[in-house]
Amino acid sequence: MPQFQMKDQYGQSYSESSVKGKPVVLMGCFLRDLELCRKQGRKLYWKMQNLLWKDSNKVHFLLYLDFQETNKLVEDYLEESKTKQYESILLDRKGHLAVGLTKGEFYLRIFNKSGKLISSTSQEKMDENLIQEIYGILKKEI
Repeated sequence: MPQFQMKDQYGQSYSESSVKGKPVVLMGCFLRDLELCRKQGRKLYWKMQNLLWKDSNKVHFLLYLDFQETNKLVEDYLEESKTKQYESILLDRKGHLAVGLTKGEFYLRIFNKSGKLISSTSQEKMDENLIQEIYGILKKEI
C-alpha cells in the first residue's frame, strides 16, 4: 500500500498504517472530477454494504481527491460542508496518491489485509460487472 497521511474534510486523520489489518478499497479522483468520484463512490459503497452485509465493517472504504491544486471557492465549499453529513473524503494535499489518476475517471485499488495490491483499475463508471468483481475479491479477503 502506498504511504500516505492525510485528513478528510472533517479533520479526521488517516494513514496507511491506520487502515492495515483489513482489506482496503481505495478510490480516487482529480479535484475536477469530484462529482464523478462522489457518485460512483456512493454507488460502490452502498452496493457493498448490501452485498457484504454483516461483513461490511471488515473492509475500509476510502475515497480521496487529489487536492494539490485548490482555490478559495473550493476551500469555502469544504468549510461549509463540515456542517452537512457528507461521506468522508480524504484530501490529498501533497499528492501522496496522485500517481495513476486519470482525468475523467476514478482510480480504484484494492489492497489485502497486509497492504498488498490485489486489484487496480481506472474507470468512468461503476457498472454491475465491476461491482460483482469487487465483491468477489473482497469476499475472498474477509
